[in-house]
This record gives sequence, C-alpha cells and structure tokens, in this order.
Amino acid sequence: MSCSIIHQSVRSILEEGSTAYTTVVETGGAPNVDYAGYCCHVALNRLRQTLNHPDLTAEQLEGLLRRAARKYDSSGEDERREWSSMMARYLTKHVNANSHSVV
Repeated sequence: MSCSIIHQSVRSILEEGSTAYTTVVETGGAPNVDYAGYCCHVALNRLRQTLNHPDLTAEQLEGLLRRAARKYDSSGEDERREWSSMMARYLTKHVNANSHSVV
C-alpha cells in the first residue's frame, strides 16, 4: 500500500473518531461509555491494519498522538492546516519508521 493511501486511510479514521466525539459533545456531553469504547476499539483495530502494525497498543497510539500534538503546537504551523492530516502524517511516518519500537 502506498504511503499516500495509508495517509488518507489514517486521516479518515481520525476524522471518524473526531466526528463521533463531536456528536457526543453536541448531544449534551453525557457520553455513552459503551459507544465511546466501541469507537476506540474499532479505530485502534483499523489503525493497526492500515499501518501494518498488529501489535500497536492503545498506550503506544496515545503516546504517538500526544507527541504529534506537542510538535504541532510548538511548530507554529498555520492554523488552517487540518489536525487530522497532520496527525495522519505523523503516525504514518513514525509507526512505519519504527516498526519494532513505536513508543
């Protein structure tokens, strides 16, 4: 799978998760924990498959996303850039570059 296709797939997964979160917040902010858990489980499994990293743990993914967010915050990049696109680029680059040691 080409890097561009992987990037687009990861971006799509992140955007779907963001949409689910926004829906919960807009409906009163009382999240359905079962639904949230299901969304996280599905997204993690899709990311594992897309990134070809079946051993990726939730903790490793959280660490990668935190590092990406810190890098984005400190980079002073243009606010118009999409968060999901930046995160997808970071995940694709770092998971594939460090396939044996993600975090």
